[in-house]
Amino acid sequence: MFQELFARGGLSLDRMRGLLEMAEAGSIAKAAPDDPSRQSLISRQIRELEEFFETELTVRRGKSLGLSLAGERLVALIREQFRDLSDFQLDQNNQCKSFAIGAGASMIEWLVIPALGEIRATLGVASLRLASMRSREVVEAVRDGRIDFGIVREDSLAEDALSLPLAKVSFPLCVPEKLAGKRRDKELDDPAFWKTLPFAANSGGGQLDSQFREAMTKACGQFRPAVECDSLLQIRELVMQGTCAGLLTSMGAKGLEDHAVFVREFRPLKKYGRALVLHWNSRQMSRRNVDDRTIRKLAAVLKPAVGLTSGSCRRPLP
Repeated sequence: MFQELFARGGLSLDRMRGLLEMAEAGSIAKAAPDDPSRQSLISRQIRELEEFFETELTVRRGKSLGLSLAGERLVALIREQFRDLSDFQLDQNNQCKSFAIGAGASMIEWLVIPALGEIRATLGVASLRLASMRSREVVEAVRDGRIDFGIVREDSLAEDALSLPLAKVSFPLCVPEKLAGKRRDKELDDPAFWKTLPFAANSGGGQLDSQFREAMTKACGQFRPAVECDSLLQIRELVMQGTCAGLLTSMGAKGLEDHAVFVREFRPLKKYGRALVLHWNSRQMSRRNVDDRTIRKLAAVLKPAVGLTSGSCRRPLP
C-alpha cells in the first residue's frame, strides 16, 4: 500500500513541518527569526518537497514568498495529519485535546470567557486557545482548519456553511451620567445633545464603525470622535470612566447601568441588529471525533453568556 509514495526519498515529517511553519508564519524569515541556519534548512526542505511532488509549492510575490495553490492544498493536508497524530498521542496517554476558538476581541471577552468552564467541560475538559480575529478571518481559519470553532456574524457565512444561532446582537448608545447631567430620556435621544458629547469610536473601519459614523453624520451634520479606539473593549472602558460616550454591543453594555451609565437604544441603527452564530467545519469535527450533540451543547452553553436585554434601560438619576 502506498508503494509509489515511498518509492523514493524526499518526503518526511520534518520537511512537512518546515513547510507548515513557513505557511503559519507567513514567510521563511518569520518562521525562524534571527536564525539563518534554520531559514536555510526550511528553504531547502521546501525545495525537496517540490522535487518530490514535482510541483511548485511556493510563488514569488514581490520580495516575499507565498504559497501556490498546490502549496495551500498540501499545507491543509499536513495540518490535518499533524493534528490527527497529536490527537492520537493525547488519546493514548489519556490527556485532553486542545481546541481553538476564534472571535472578535470583544466577543472573546464578553461571550467566550464567561462560559469558559462549561466550554471546557463540554469538549472533554479540553485545553483552549482563544484567537482574536475579524469575522472574515475567522471564517477562513475554520475553513482551513487553523481553528475549530468560530463565533461570527451570520451574514459573514456562505449559505451552505454550518452554524447554530447564538443571539441577536443590538447596538445601544452608552452615555455616562457625568456627561448627561440632568437630562432626561427624550433629551438623551436628541441629535442636538449628541453634538455636545465627546465620543469614542473604533478606528478599524469595520462594518459597525462605518454604520455608526454614517448615522452620526446624517443626524448631526458632521461627526468627529474625541478618541479613536482599536476595540470595543477600549470604548467600554472610556464609557465606564465617564470620559466619553460610545456605541457598544448589547453584550458590552451589559451591567453599565450599575456604573452610572445611561444605556439607550440608538434609533438610527435600530434595524441594524446582527445575528451571532457558532460556526464549524464538519470535516474537522469528524476527524477530531466531535459529534453533532457536542456542538449543539457547546452552542447552548454560549447562549446564557450572551445575556442580552432588549429596549433601553438606565440607572435612575439620584
